[in-house]
Amino acid sequence: MLVRNRILVVSPPLRRVLQTVLTVGGLAALVWWVDGTALVASLHSAQWTWVGAAALLLPLNLGLDGWVWHRLLRPVEGSFSRRAIVRGVLSGLALGFWTPARAGEYAGRAVSCADADPWTVSVSVFVQRMIDMLIGVGVGLLLLLGAFWTGLLVPTLPWMSVAALGFSTVVVLGLGLLHPLLFHRAAEALDHWDGSLTDRTAFVPRLTLRNRAVVLGGSLARYLVFTTQFALLGLAFAPSAAVGPLAVTAGLTFFAKYLIPSLTLLDLGIREGSAVFFFQAAGLSAAAGLNAALLLFAINVLLPAAVGVPVAVRLSFGASDETSSASTKFFSIPFRS
Repeated sequence: MLVRNRILVVSPPLRRVLQTVLTVGGLAALVWWVDGTALVASLHSAQWTWVGAAALLLPLNLGLDGWVWHRLLRPVEGSFSRRAIVRGVLSGLALGFWTPARAGEYAGRAVSCADADPWTVSVSVFVQRMIDMLIGVGVGLLLLLGAFWTGLLVPTLPWMSVAALGFSTVVVLGLGLLHPLLFHRAAEALDHWDGSLTDRTAFVPRLTLRNRAVVLGGSLARYLVFTTQFALLGLAFAPSAAVGPLAVTAGLTFFAKYLIPSLTLLDLGIREGSAVFFFQAAGLSAAAGLNAALLLFAINVLLPAAVGVPVAVRLSFGASDETSSASTKFFSIPFRS
């Protein structure tokens, strides 16, 4: 831990230790709050047919993720085969699993595209994630206002502040999607070095209105898929629950996940804590919410990351000349400070 120019700088190893402690402590607190006995009882009474249905949606989830990314890459120079897209999605999930805020996803996808600038590819991933956030926060904001209207949540000052934050996020990201040149100009304002950042965001204004609409539609479809997965898992642990409250709970859980900063490893504890809160607010079992959130993490994060490990290893060690050259190109670019 160092102090530079009166700013506290935490070294990466210490940051990782702090994140691990925060993650483990947060999950332990959730288990204590919900009660371990209730969690075990919820697992024993689960209807695993719904769990299987949620797991069967995983290929569609990943497929839409890759399809949207492929559409965003259209203005980028280079060839992007379906095989490269699949490799990029899987290796990105594997590398993202081991890095803070899943930063490794950017590198994992970049090295899968042999003849494209890896940093430009990384920018495309960032744009995709911002569109995901726009949808998650936008839909969640509507659900939050609906929760105020129906009395599910009391519109106190803290909740109104959350709604204001959500609205501001939607406005900023929505403007970036409607007017992509603004994104490029923001990059120009941030680029204090040699123009390299500006060069790598130049493809964003070239995204046509139709392409942006298709990307938005694909991202919305993927959002509906993974919120459906969560609702199905909620149904597995709370079989008597109505579909409506489960759908609202799923949307509000992801709304909170998008707005809360990533302070833990893999966001563990954020989604789970949000699920516990909103399940209880909807009159459902907190144990069902925690079990559903943990199982969603296992299906959508752990399982794809495990499948992607061999792909990431092959790309890292240069299974072919093309991927090797792309990997070298990415990791040889110096970081500036």
